[in-house]
Formats: sequence, C-alpha cells, structure tokens
Amino acid sequence: MRRIPFKFWILLALLLSGCGYHLVGTSSSLPPHLKTLFIPVFTNSSTEPEIHRELTSAIIDSYITDGRLKVVRKGQADMVMKGNLFYYELEAVSFSSKDFASDYIVKLGVEIEVIDKVNNKPYLKRKFKTKWDYKASDDIVGTESARFTALEKAYNELGNRLVSLLIDQF
Repeated sequence: MRRIPFKFWILLALLLSGCGYHLVGTSSSLPPHLKTLFIPVFTNSSTEPEIHRELTSAIIDSYITDGRLKVVRKGQADMVMKGNLFYYELEAVSFSSKDFASDYIVKLGVEIEVIDKVNNKPYLKRKFKTKWDYKASDDIVGTESARFTALEKAYNELGNRLVSLLIDQF
C-alpha cells in the first residue's frame, strides 16, 4: 500500500480550513443577529397596475426556496425589506413583414431598502433593473400569455438577485 505524503495532508488541511470557500446556499455574509425577514407588498409607482403583487410573491418565494433567512410576519422580523416597482416598459424590438410586432422586451425596475430592526438602522439600499424578452403570437391571448410568462421569469430573476445581494453580498 502506498503512503500519502505529509505535504498532501498539510495542503488539504489548508484548503479545507478558513480559505473562505463554501458551497453556494449554505452560508451567509449577514451579521449573526439577522436571521429573519419580513417583506411587505411592494409599492408600485410604475405605469403598469397590479404587477407589484406578483413581483413581491416571487421575491418572497426566492427567500423561502433559498432557506437561509426565515421569512416571517412583521412583528417577528430582524429585517424588513421595503420595495417599490418604479419602472415598467414594454418595448417592441422586431416586426413581421406585415409590420406587426413579433418580439418584445419587458423591462422592470425596483428599488429596495432593507432595515436592520434589531439595531434600528438601514442595512441596504439599491435599485435594480431587469428585462426579459418574449415572442408575440398570432392572437392576443397567446401574446399576453407570453408576456405574463416573461414577467414571471423577470420576477424570479430579480428575486434571486436580491437573495444573492442580501445574503451573499454580491
């Protein structure tokens, strides 16, 4: 049987201890006193009514799915994330030979502020924009269905970015 050199064990110990590496989704850069989060329904100052509710639900789902922060009711939270959907735009980006829009981009912008309720001070404040494209179909129902699917994907992308920013701080 072949012996493993002592240098190998030293190198392995150095790599496994304190190098700062971790599996994604298993650690947090948050201070230890911040373990719970409350997210009220985002406000909506965009031109598109009512989409802020689905956006808020998608962001809450992103934190629940991630699991490193517990999403709780208002009175139980260490942090509160307030958000505003400030931007919505639907842009036709290509057209058919009959001059009908065939491809669209839906654009969203949100601003968030996270308050550390334990220390009663702001923790994070940022603005984000995202966009998602979709194809129009020959009928209005199909095109609207594609728009809603694109919005849902944009909401999920924003939710995942917010999880990464708040918990991993990147």
